[in-house]
Amino acid sequence: MRTFITGALITLAALTSLATTPAAAQAATSNTAAAECNTSSKSQTNDGITVRVFFTNNGTDCYVYRVQALSAQGRKYGHFNLFGPNGWSVDSPTKWWEWGEHFAASRWTIAWPGHLWCGRFYNGDNQQVTGNVCVTV
Repeated sequence: MRTFITGALITLAALTSLATTPAAAQAATSNTAAAECNTSSKSQTNDGITVRVFFTNNGTDCYVYRVQALSAQGRKYGHFNLFGPNGWSVDSPTKWWEWGEHFAASRWTIAWPGHLWCGRFYNGDNQQVTGNVCVTV
């Protein structure tokens, strides 16, 4: 009798675990930064520049659709470098940047938690003059 009850309990435990596995697996695959899509953008300012990342939600995933950098402190001569996950990098033209003038690059990619989207500024001699200013997704 004990063997029968023990076997029944093990079978019941196995069936319960099978019933919950699909939901757990489904939650584990939804690793995009969905909470970030509740806002339209995030930004970070440091060293006289601001980096802003714009998000959108397609119903399933959160996407980064634009990254921009701008002068947050005075006029600057040089260029912005925007960079992010998976080796993505783009440079602006080298020119005079007025306060608030921005350089933007389109980047349609899924936003994953922990991804960094960054910018920095280089002077006309191609010397980095700001630190990396990053927005964390």
